[in-house]
Amino acid sequence: MIKKKKYIKFILLAFILLNVRAFAEDNHHEHEDKQSQKASKNESIKAHQHGVGILNIAQENNKLIFEFELPGFDIVGFEYKAKKKEDIKKVKQAIKVLSDFSNMISLPINAKCEISYSNADLIIAGTHAEFFSKYILNCTNIIEINKIQINYFNSFKNSKKLNVNLVTNNKQEAFSIDKLKDTLNVKGYFIK
Repeated sequence: MIKKKKYIKFILLAFILLNVRAFAEDNHHEHEDKQSQKASKNESIKAHQHGVGILNIAQENNKLIFEFELPGFDIVGFEYKAKKKEDIKKVKQAIKVLSDFSNMISLPINAKCEISYSNADLIIAGTHAEFFSKYILNCTNIIEINKIQINYFNSFKNSKKLNVNLVTNNKQEAFSIDKLKDTLNVKGYFIK
């Protein structure tokens, strides 16, 4: 039964992600789709809209996974491969900021969450760049999460909107948030 629930949760998350990508293509910015700059990444980058990122949140029992997909322009103000010293410095600083979970998200203290994994990366394909970051947290009191504060908007001035996909043990939901409404109200979403 537990494996069936995980399978259903995975299918629902995949369905939500595909729908969000299809929605985003209505109002996008086209770029060439070439091989990634990094050999370890075989992902191709899809069209996107500047100012609009994606945040995927998934619950696995007491574990929370946060994944951001963000247009390069929103993070560093450009999308080309950094060659000038100033641009390289901006990319390095962005990776540093993205690597720290607290620059992106805040959770209630009483949820007792501790970061167990953090990663940030830049993928360049042709004239298109996207930043990706992933965080895994273990929360000993996950049911106390009633809101998620999105700090991303304060960390990156070109950011305007996030399309959020949330899959928990209890619910699946899609949200749109922006600089003016930067808190997700998720009371009752997280159960053990």
